[in-house]
Amino acid sequence: MPPIKKVTLLGADSKLGPAILQALLSANFTVTVLKRQSSKSSDDYPGHTTVKRLPDDLPLETLTPALQGQHALIASIKGSQVAIQQRLATACVQAGVSRFIPADFGSCDSSSPLTQELVPLYKSKTELREYLQHLATQHPSFSWTSLVCGHFFDWSLEFIHLWPHERRADILDDGETRFSISTLSRIAEATARILLKPAETGNRMLYVQSFCVTQNQIIGAYEAVMGRGWEVRRFESGGFRDEQKAKAEGGEVEAVEELVWYLGTVDADWRSREGFAMELLGLEDEDLGEAVEGVVRRL
Repeated sequence: MPPIKKVTLLGADSKLGPAILQALLSANFTVTVLKRQSSKSSDDYPGHTTVKRLPDDLPLETLTPALQGQHALIASIKGSQVAIQQRLATACVQAGVSRFIPADFGSCDSSSPLTQELVPLYKSKTELREYLQHLATQHPSFSWTSLVCGHFFDWSLEFIHLWPHERRADILDDGETRFSISTLSRIAEATARILLKPAETGNRMLYVQSFCVTQNQIIGAYEAVMGRGWEVRRFESGGFRDEQKAKAEGGEVEAVEELVWYLGTVDADWRSREGFAMELLGLEDEDLGEAVEGVVRRL
């Protein structure tokens, strides 16, 4: 497979997008940012970044020429936008783009039967990967890579039930279950390294982490950095799961997010997964205390 040098990023202004853009530039990729015409975000990106604006519905007839000459496309958008990502992949095939990284980043392993049972939305990610593999089978010059990273460690702390300003947290059971979790910079670094090893990473789900820790270890790290004890509220995981599942089935959106928190805490130890790619990508675990210090500084 030829080397990847020219990379297009859709979603440079998303929660993960800025970190991915910085990682790509640091790895000396030539980067083009795709944006919708109606986007009000600034086009002032670092480095020699090219910006291309397309109609908001991203039609195939404008996507394909926009991707001509590119080697890879990264989608940093909502993972639920399956139809758009299928269209992106089709445009990659038509334009000769060799690698597509879909928006599979996130808390849960979307291929897990437990995940699909509790949050049916994740079935759509599996359907997307099946579509991508179909394209790869039909068009050998096209390939894909999904990157699974666990909860975002330094994005929405409330989402992972941490409230540093109030020095309180929620834990499931005894707080001793280990789970993989990643900083935004780690996810971005892994994304760039996938493109640096196209032959080894093609048509695969890969798993990375910043560290595999327990909830108690995270709370302890915050207590050490902030110099104060935290209030901890405990939930029995089975009862929490069943309660939130019933609410989600009743249409409560917040309950779906709670189930994602649950899954990313009790079913997210990537170390035993076949696609655990830390060694492949040349990555080592980060230091939990240093990561917490960084979060506290930004707070």
